[in-house]
Parts: sequence; C-alpha cells; structure tokens
Amino acid sequence: MKKIILFLFPFTLFAQIPDYYEGIDFKANGTDVKTELHDLINATHRAVSYTPGVWNILDKSDLDLDSNGKVLLIYGFTDNSTIYAEQRTRDVNNKNNGSGGTTTGKWEREHVYPKSLAVPKLETNVPGTGTDAHNLRAVDRQINSSRNNNPYREKWAIDVTGQAKLNSGGFYPGDEWIGDVSRIIMYMYVHYGMETNPQSVAYNTTTTNQDFMPDMFLKWNTMDKVSEFEKVRNEIIAETQGSRNPFIDNPYLATIIWGGENAENTWSELSTINYDLQETTVEVSPNPTTEKITITANKFVDANLYDITGKLLATKLSKEINLSNYPKGIYIIAVHLENGNTVTKKVIKK
Repeated sequence: MKKIILFLFPFTLFAQIPDYYEGIDFKANGTDVKTELHDLINATHRAVSYTPGVWNILDKSDLDLDSNGKVLLIYGFTDNSTIYAEQRTRDVNNKNNGSGGTTTGKWEREHVYPKSLAVPKLETNVPGTGTDAHNLRAVDRQINSSRNNNPYREKWAIDVTGQAKLNSGGFYPGDEWIGDVSRIIMYMYVHYGMETNPQSVAYNTTTTNQDFMPDMFLKWNTMDKVSEFEKVRNEIIAETQGSRNPFIDNPYLATIIWGGENAENTWSELSTINYDLQETTVEVSPNPTTEKITITANKFVDANLYDITGKLLATKLSKEINLSNYPKGIYIIAVHLENGNTVTKKVIKK
C-alpha cells in the first residue's frame, strides 16, 4: 500500500476536491456531510444488472495491476500457496459463472456487505442494492464459502501471518484487505442507509460515534491506506455506474462524519496541516489530447498507464507520454512521486 494517495481529476489543480463533489459543504457537521454524500451518490448512480452487468465490470475493475489477465482476489494471501483459498490472483476467465463443472479453483462475486445481513436482504435478480459493483469483489470460491455471511472481526493476538481466517463465528479479512472492506462498508451505509447497517457486519459492535459506525471499521480505514488498485477500480466502476466511493477518494471523510483517529486526508482544503502545494501539485496537459501529454510534477519518479478497462499498458514512463499509437478513449495515469505519493489522473485521447 502506498503511504499517501491523492486522487485528482483532469482539471483539478493541487490536492483539491474533485469536481464530482462540487456543491458539498465539507465544513458542515458530519451528519450533514453524510446526507449530502448520500444525495450525490443517489443522483449519480446508475444501477447495473447482476448478470452480465457486474461480471462485465469486475472483469475490468478487479484486474490485478501487477499481472496480465488475472483478477485480484479479496481475502487472498499469496500465489505461492497451492491452496486455492489462500491464493491472491486467478485467471480472469476462470470464473464460477454457472457454466457447469467443478467450482474448485474458480473465482466469483463476493458481496463484501453480505446479501443476507441487509434488511431487507440485497437482491440480485433486478438491478439495485445487490448489484452495486462497489460492494462486489472478485473472490476465490472456497474462501467465499467459508466467509459466508460471518461478521468481520479483528485479528487475534496469536496470529502472525496476517491472512484471512474464520474464527469463532467471526471473519478476519486479512491485513491487506481491512481498509478495502471498511471503505466498502462505509460506502454502502452512506448509499443505502439502515438497510446496510454497519453494526450488522461487525463482530465487535463497539461504537463511540452517534451513527452506528463500529470503531473497528474506522480504525481499519486509518491503518490500511488506499491502494493504487482501489483508486483505479473506483474510476472504472464510476465510468459505468456513475457513482464513486467517496472514502476511496478521501478516507478523511470518514473522520469528518464519524470521528475517531484522523484518517489519511488527500484534499488540501480539508487539511489540518500546512500542505506544501508545490509538493502535491501534479498536472497533465493538454487534456483532452490528440497525441502527447506532459506531466508536471515535483519529485517525479515515473508513471503507469492504464486503459479504462483496467489493463496495464505501460510502466515506468517519463514525464512525456505519447498516446498517438493508442485508440481514442479514456486512460488513467498513475504518477509516482519520490515521497511515496501516487496521484492518479484521467486523460481523454481524442
């Protein structure tokens, strides 16, 4: 996971609030901010079908950024294991889509907020709450079965591996995934309200705020920083569904709404520290472009190029990127800086 991750839209300067959130008063009290985010997500969300809609999204959004043609499996641990439930990636075409044969070693769609724990339960037969791709992740068939609808729990003290485990009716998602899980649970609660009550999916429901959000999820959001994978995934889903997960764009929004220890803040307007804008400035121009783009960034290291399907096209690129050999469309540039920051920007090739 990167130390600090900033998400900037094409026309946004510095570490500013993206245009998607224009009109929201983030200086209001947490309850009002939550309500405004709910209204925004509802207004921009376009529900998709479970089949083939969600399959089509996950085939792109859940591709492992470091491999070719493999999806990244939530709750996975290592590809060095011969145990399917422990593996971290799987061939994108090796899916459990009802085509018959054994399900062993296949991947399927995991509802991070389980269908049966929602009230009413999440339905998948029509586009709606159960088909929201932000809540669905690629997962190994076997570990999905053992996870079932067990609530999430903390890692127990004797565990030194940090991998996903089921214990005493509670499921630990693994060190790599605690932030992913928490930000998805937060999104679902803001979007769908008490239908997806976060206390229903927490083994320990201890809550010090006034709005049902368990302290465990707030802690996980702080401990596990947003990854480049989450950022690219959020962008790809938004292209189809319209809605974004605000807690991926800025984990600090959870602190504004529910309190607790300060989570990572990626927007200078909300910063409680003195941001060095020269350190956080990243610009890409011209945008849109017909050929080349130039990255302006202090302490630039290199950049990765993705298409909007999540496919990694090139790595370790310089500040000048030639897109003339690529077709018209939308691309994602992940800019890596010396201090460990990653800034992702959407670029349009005309």
